[in-house]
Amino acid sequence: MLLITLRKWRAQALMMVSLIGLGITLPTQAAQNLPKVQPVMSCAAVSTLDFSHDNIGADVKITATGELKTPQGTFCKVSATLSPSIGVEVALPQTNWTQRLLQVGCGGLCGKINLSLSNASGCVPAMNGEFAVATTDMGHSGNVMDASWAEDPHRRIDFAYRANHVTTEFTKALIKAYYGQQQKFAYFMGCSDGGREALVEAQRYPHDFNGISAGAPAAWFTTQNSFYHGWDVTANQRADGSYILLQSRLPLIHQAALAHCPTLSGVNDGLLANPFACRFSRSWIPQCKAGQADKSHCLTAEELDVVEKLYTGARDSQGHQFVPAGLPVGSELRWPAPATADGTSMAVQMALPALQSVLLPGGKQPITKVSDFAFNRANFDRISELAPLYNATNTNLKAYKATGGKLILWHGLADDSITPASTVAYFRAVQQFMGAKQVDAFARLFLLPGVGHCGNGEGPDQIDLLSALMSWTEDGAAPKVLFAGKRVAADVPPAPAPANQASASKDAAAAFHGVAKPSIPVAAQPEKVTMTRPVYPFPYIAHYNGKGDVNDAASYHAVKSTAYDNIKLSQPVSEMLKPDNQRWYHVVNGKLQSE
Repeated sequence: MLLITLRKWRAQALMMVSLIGLGITLPTQAAQNLPKVQPVMSCAAVSTLDFSHDNIGADVKITATGELKTPQGTFCKVSATLSPSIGVEVALPQTNWTQRLLQVGCGGLCGKINLSLSNASGCVPAMNGEFAVATTDMGHSGNVMDASWAEDPHRRIDFAYRANHVTTEFTKALIKAYYGQQQKFAYFMGCSDGGREALVEAQRYPHDFNGISAGAPAAWFTTQNSFYHGWDVTANQRADGSYILLQSRLPLIHQAALAHCPTLSGVNDGLLANPFACRFSRSWIPQCKAGQADKSHCLTAEELDVVEKLYTGARDSQGHQFVPAGLPVGSELRWPAPATADGTSMAVQMALPALQSVLLPGGKQPITKVSDFAFNRANFDRISELAPLYNATNTNLKAYKATGGKLILWHGLADDSITPASTVAYFRAVQQFMGAKQVDAFARLFLLPGVGHCGNGEGPDQIDLLSALMSWTEDGAAPKVLFAGKRVAADVPPAPAPANQASASKDAAAAFHGVAKPSIPVAAQPEKVTMTRPVYPFPYIAHYNGKGDVNDAASYHAVKSTAYDNIKLSQPVSEMLKPDNQRWYHVVNGKLQSE
């Protein structure tokens, strides 16, 4: 919603308090008041441009140009294909450009082109349509849950890292031609896979962007869509494939978690400021007696076994840890449990296509159901073969820091799709490799209590990350506190049981990644909020002062939380956190080969 330094925080927070009752939020001013630059050519003339000498790294084919009218002004929208099959769209302001580029990431397995801006409500330049905005489908077209494209090894490389980079190079060349000058600042923002893409840019292409925002990053990509989502399926299945824990049982688990876990904020509001301070115990929930008819206030021993497994995450009997953590305490209402024993878990739509086509070396795998994939060390080693291709767990960000780049990581602490423990573990590993003081100069992590995957949930998820990133990048004002608001209209799934496979894929995409927003290169106005809360850089959390309105951000101060130390990584998943653990790939005789 807005970013300010601690020196200015209280005055502005108090000013915001008087507006909360009206459901009003305050936008942030631009980091710099850059002059507007007008195009030096018509939109129609863009189709005649030749990019063959611009060192883009791909052949460019302009497929369409046209004017896109918005209430904030008209854009020249350019559609292009970068070889071999990377779809790109760029929206260029025709009158309002203030010399900034913003590239936005995608979610799931991508395949869609959408220019919409997330987590920028309140950012004045973004709301005014002042950014040149670019995005890509990552080299293939289709549903965000479709994985068949990955049977082409060239497209694996494009999805892993190449597509965003060549899109950036093309967009910068296009900007220079259209406006007669380069952008002054370049930004990247993404969440989920878009968060992975953001980290890939910082790790592999440190010169592409001045500022990067990585939300809920799927950085541990090879384990994410195999051992994480796959475990959510098989840990909840009987030998015959029927499901044990159903959607109707989730509120009981959630209420038990809130009853037994301290909020740590000093306010009993159902939002866990640090869910890692609490570890599930079977004693939280009464075990149903044999033959008990009314099970509305108890769980069966079988159900309790599932709950325990889901909180713990994928492990084997030898003690091997395959994911950074299981489902976080506080996320229970969004767990991917089916409505009926013979229904479909949303997690199947994430894990099965990826296991069949994306994560394992070679072509399509003979996997027809998630349970065909054993959760053991041998299969972990198999998916690890492509970790240097897909993953964004390279802890060496020295090159990005050397460019002067700034990085904001963020994650919802009630995220059921990508555990926030994975982002905490990555950030701490970067600190360990580079030194905490060095990291603090260019990268910070913000964790949002009660917030689900890339938003929604019970916590305050309306937050203006773009203004924070701009202020740090352009003015050197490091973010000491952010303000988040609880949206009046925030929706909390669970999704209904899908009627068929096609609707299951669609419902899963919405459940995990939200309903797709209209493809408009302008940030939305802030929504009405019912409360505001400060969010401090890791490892600090917000604690109530003991007086004042509990729904008012001005009533809180920062305290250091040591409970993040409860996140422990052991082998083999711990082996994925290393400096310089990525490789470059090319295709030889139809097969991937690392350089």
